[in-house]
Amino acid sequence: MSVVGIDFGNLNTVVAVARNRGIDVITNEVSNRATPTLVSFGDRQRWLGESAKTQEVSNFKNTVSTFKRLLGRPASDPELQTIEKKFINARLSEGQDGEAAVTVRYVNEEHTFSGTQLAAMFFGKVKEFTAAEINLPVTDAVISVPGWYTDHQRRALLDACNIAGINCLRLMNELTASALGYGITKLDLPDTTLDANAKPRNVVFVDMGHSNFQVSVVSFVKGKLVVKGTAYDRNLGGRDLDELICQHFIKEFDAKYKMDIVSNPRAVFRLRAQCEKVKKILSANAVTLLNVESLLDDKDVSAKVSREEFESWAAPLVARIQEPLRVALSLAKLTPDEIHSVEVVGGSTRVPCVKDAIAKVFGGTLDGENKLSYTLNQDEAIARGCALQCAILSPVFKVRDFSISDWNGYPVEVAWDASFNTKGTDAALEVFPVANTQPSSKNLTFYRAFKPEEADAKEVGYTITARYTDKAIAERYYPAAQTTTICEWQLSGIKKYDESGRADIRIKARLDANGIVNIENPFQQVVVEKTSPATPTQTQKVVEKHPLTLKLKYATGHASDAIATWQSAEGDMAAADRLVIDTAEKRNALEEYVYYARDKLDTTWREFCPEDARTQFQNELRAMEDWLYTEEGEEATKSVYAEKLAALKKQGDPIMARFRESEDRPIAERDFKATATALRRRAESEDVAHIEAAELGKVTKEVNDKLAWLNDKIAKQNETPKHAPLVITAAEIR
Repeated sequence: MSVVGIDFGNLNTVVAVARNRGIDVITNEVSNRATPTLVSFGDRQRWLGESAKTQEVSNFKNTVSTFKRLLGRPASDPELQTIEKKFINARLSEGQDGEAAVTVRYVNEEHTFSGTQLAAMFFGKVKEFTAAEINLPVTDAVISVPGWYTDHQRRALLDACNIAGINCLRLMNELTASALGYGITKLDLPDTTLDANAKPRNVVFVDMGHSNFQVSVVSFVKGKLVVKGTAYDRNLGGRDLDELICQHFIKEFDAKYKMDIVSNPRAVFRLRAQCEKVKKILSANAVTLLNVESLLDDKDVSAKVSREEFESWAAPLVARIQEPLRVALSLAKLTPDEIHSVEVVGGSTRVPCVKDAIAKVFGGTLDGENKLSYTLNQDEAIARGCALQCAILSPVFKVRDFSISDWNGYPVEVAWDASFNTKGTDAALEVFPVANTQPSSKNLTFYRAFKPEEADAKEVGYTITARYTDKAIAERYYPAAQTTTICEWQLSGIKKYDESGRADIRIKARLDANGIVNIENPFQQVVVEKTSPATPTQTQKVVEKHPLTLKLKYATGHASDAIATWQSAEGDMAAADRLVIDTAEKRNALEEYVYYARDKLDTTWREFCPEDARTQFQNELRAMEDWLYTEEGEEATKSVYAEKLAALKKQGDPIMARFRESEDRPIAERDFKATATALRRRAESEDVAHIEAAELGKVTKEVNDKLAWLNDKIAKQNETPKHAPLVITAAEIR
């Protein structure tokens, strides 16, 4: 069983596995520890991960990045146009169920793929290189999500896993994963089993990644972590710093070189990529040079940039960092003085002004004393935490006991039709408020009145809805364009068991470890009076539970038939990709053999092939090389390449065999004669004097006969031309 943790990032994805009594970050097919989160589409195939990165400039409009930001979001979300559009090269559109999608050109046709489909494609690639690395099929995994992901986005990610054939054991909030990796390795945490009054260690985890900023306040004791508060800025990340530099130089180059860079999306993309490099260099250097060759109209551009200039441009963005930190501390009811340390993760926290802004909230400065801590690997902490969680959930691994109490980020209420109330006008109840423990479950009771028009009905129904409250939008920055409705269920089978005029309905509301809300175990409770055989004249009240039917009317995830369709489509596309790759490999094998055989015929194989046959074979090899570069040769199928390679090898293999025999046969002859000589000497030695002479004579005769046979065959082989059929082979001698 594979134990895999996946840090599904907006820019890069990191995969870790539990093995060899530890956690390893695995490398992909080009030996990189981080894989670009990219999907690219071509006329014949898709490119995923590293291969898509090579297509990013040449296949600009059909290479999709940032699809993590499309998952589970409605196409109508205005943020897609105001924020995401400038970071996505493909055309944004609307997919099935209204989900945000992109339209690209694939196999010479326009196709629209939703964020869910794109994630599924990428996860398929993650499965492939992970399985190749660990030599096990990847079936189970724990996958990270931003803490601000809604129920809609979490279900969409689970759907993507389903399409890709991954059993997601848990969706884990990114900073909770980092906290697990921190806590499970610390041996000096307060131990409440030794001291009941021991104060927990309060640690703030800060993650500024490619596209968002997250804060989580976590309390630790030995064997346990409790998330106390979280806050986010989902639109503040490293890409925003890159964009800020990019926009500055768009204006500068327009004034300096008279370039209308904005009118050329590819030029903007190339400039932004260089601006990202500038940002990284300025994290360690005071000054650097921005240089882009042939940016537009074959003009090269360059400019000098200092860290001081960059920090002045970035000041408005960096100022936004402190608010989520203060909010998280407030929700945790802690002051900066009560914080033990601040663990920073995420690539963008390497920027000095970002670190300084974080340090100041806790009473320090970057250049002076501060509470910033770097004990976690900034790029790999989340993946390692996910792999640890997967190991904890796996029956295969024995892991130190460690309890995780996560934190609900959005308040959830259960709503109903108030016209069925027996009293009052309430139509909703907040079930899982902000800061509610996750996972969690609560038993709820509803009293549904029977209306006069239902007097003759054998049974009636009741609709219950789970949704985010208005406070989610007002206080927790819930995406305003996204519907707050999570699920809607129809309860049926409600009956009138007495004359009370109401039904006593019980349900269990569950907020699971994935952060997803569900309702289960509905029943109608009825109190009846019954007599027992022992006391027939006395009655006692007995509670009966009558199960109700629960039917899902609406859910934020995709319908099962849509998922089945996408699974089938993904299988077809993966098969097409595999065929293209196999065909290219077979073509390369044919081309490689042409060059190999042609070289050998002029050198080491020359003596082992008759001159007329060699000339004919060389002509065929030249003709094959010419054919490979014709249109027919470029467009041929895998089977055609295989047939042509087999035809060439039919001529070349006997020549190669004769050459190899010329090298192997003398070695086999030498070894045979050495063994024969040793046997003959042994038969003549005093050590075997106890054996009858007749028996020893048989051994000597057998050895002499074999030597005679070998000498005869070798003599005939030496008299035979090297290009003639073999008289004896090394295998026969051995």
